[in-house]
Amino acid sequence: MARREFTKTVYAQIVKRAMHPVHGVFCEGCGLILGKKPYHVDHIKPDGLEIEKSRKLTADDGQLLGVECCHKSKTKIDVAVIAKAKSREEKHLGMKRAKGQIKSPGFRKAEKVHAPSSKSLPPRKLFRSIQP
Repeated sequence: MARREFTKTVYAQIVKRAMHPVHGVFCEGCGLILGKKPYHVDHIKPDGLEIEKSRKLTADDGQLLGVECCHKSKTKIDVAVIAKAKSREEKHLGMKRAKGQIKSPGFRKAEKVHAPSSKSLPPRKLFRSIQP
């Protein structure tokens, strides 16, 4: 099922909750005053982990996060947690086959060919003398 988005009224409730009377909008993750900096309203519990998606989202399900201070790091963690949960679910349901070792003997090792032992070349002259 697709990701659920907050309705306009719920989005407005979350933004109003994060308003400071004097300084404006603040990040609910770290408390930084954002002012006019960009922010996102994000799910507190990652939506990819929700099983029951028929329930309507409320203002308690979201939080206002500053893009630079909290949202990027939280999203990075959420993506990793969701991927791990999906992998665990696939393994539990038997959708992913366990990876085994290769059962063939493999290829023969190639014999190393050594260069014939010869005298090393004389050192290369880096400078040449200029004669008038």
